[in-house]
Amino acid sequence: GTLQLSVIIHHHNLFYMNQIVLLVAFTLAWQAWAGPLPAASEAGIYNENLKDNFQLFWPGDNIKDFAQAKPLAQDLMDVTVSFWVRHRVTDHSQTYFSYGIDGTKETVTGLLFYVGANWHIYVTINDKYIKCPGYAQPNSWQHYVVSWSNVKGEMKVYIDGNVFCESILRKGDTIKKGGNFTLGQFVTKWGTPITFHNGYSFRGDMAYLNVYDRFTNTTEEYETLRSMTMSDGDAIIPWEEFRTRTFGSIRILPEYDLYGASFTHLECGTNSMTLTVKRKGFPHLDPDEVVLLNGSCGPSTVNETHLVFKMDLRSCGTLVNFTETYASYTNEVRAKGALQLPLSNAVDTINRRPVGKTQRRMSFKCDYELAERVHNPLYVPHISNINNHAFGTNRFNYRISLFHSANFTQPYNQSEYPINIEMEERVYVEVAVVGMETRLDNWIKTCRATPSANFGDSIKYDLISEGCPNEQDDSIQFHETTEIGKKRFSFETFRFNKFPTAVVFLHCDMVLCNIGDSNSRCSKGLTVC
Repeated sequence: GTLQLSVIIHHHNLFYMNQIVLLVAFTLAWQAWAGPLPAASEAGIYNENLKDNFQLFWPGDNIKDFAQAKPLAQDLMDVTVSFWVRHRVTDHSQTYFSYGIDGTKETVTGLLFYVGANWHIYVTINDKYIKCPGYAQPNSWQHYVVSWSNVKGEMKVYIDGNVFCESILRKGDTIKKGGNFTLGQFVTKWGTPITFHNGYSFRGDMAYLNVYDRFTNTTEEYETLRSMTMSDGDAIIPWEEFRTRTFGSIRILPEYDLYGASFTHLECGTNSMTLTVKRKGFPHLDPDEVVLLNGSCGPSTVNETHLVFKMDLRSCGTLVNFTETYASYTNEVRAKGALQLPLSNAVDTINRRPVGKTQRRMSFKCDYELAERVHNPLYVPHISNINNHAFGTNRFNYRISLFHSANFTQPYNQSEYPINIEMEERVYVEVAVVGMETRLDNWIKTCRATPSANFGDSIKYDLISEGCPNEQDDSIQFHETTEIGKKRFSFETFRFNKFPTAVVFLHCDMVLCNIGDSNSRCSKGLTVC
């Protein structure tokens, strides 16, 4: 199969709401798994080629599914556990990790982190626990950091960069060495047989869990952990230790989405894309052997730490694909034997054919929304107060301009405002998409006038609706133009009877279309009016 690493940017803001929960009493039940631990050879599906870039997948609620590290070699007075998790279900309690030593009865001596009823977070240090609200985003990767220090007993839980849990716990204590750090199960008794709580098995994916003998207390320290999508050599328990010690039906799968996102940054400009690649993440990448889709564009900037690929939306072989709401621009970095990417997303299928150099690639994509609304204060009776400041909020910029005449050669300059406009004088309007590329067309979907900056004002007058001029206003005229990204019309000035001296605001909805789509609203123009 073809090698791919996708870095996908969508221009949307994501808002997370803290979950408000009630304290709920619960009962723990446990079940012993009789017998010794399976030998390493009996562990889950193992793939030597995955090295650091792998994730562990728990397919179901199975008390025999877990992963373990080697025995802890030192006592801990400070500890930080950093890991990525993707929940497949969020309707039952789940355990991320446990730690203890032989001889413990009923409770965990060392460290325990799990979620219980109503998605409470529970953190235990040496038999004492605290709980607080958490949140989960099903089927999406989330980054967790659990950190504790014995100096003041400080304990913090970070979820996706936010501190969700903070308390004082076990000041002056020490987490003793000699036990096994265990993933995916709530351990109640260590040794042989090992005992787990029934109903607290993890379901989902984990990746890049590293354990450190330090306390994490600053944003900079957290960001360093978040970008550590590999096995960290500075960790006292690195992620790679769990790769050969998985038990039950746990599957080992390749993971490059988190890894790629940690070492790449994509900026979607108005008419360009810029991909920055950290060379630390791709140490064998040769700048002289990488090109973009057209086979000739290479990195625009090369230094010891980064490679930068910058292209406009029409160059370097950039492809565009249209949906009803987005124009998606895609390109890729093709490496000639230098960029090492995953062979497949499935470990069950084998293929002994060597991967050709031309098959190795890193793809990236920018999505641009195809509809936008802009507005401007247009005029007041006799005196205008036009400020040419309204732009679209997404990556394509939108603008409304007024011109002196029907030839649209002389726009009003800022220095000319306010301008005098008499009643029934014609106003020439241009609605433009700034920097729009040649594979797109645009059309004015709606233009509405109001006496305020509120599009939803109850007092309104629609000049254009669904791409067609108001049938009851014969002063509205469309003006032809061959300039890309611009649409023009004019109308005779008016005033609102209820607010005769108010500023008149013009609000316009724009839609962008594939210029080759004969069925698009842009192609139909006025023919459907």
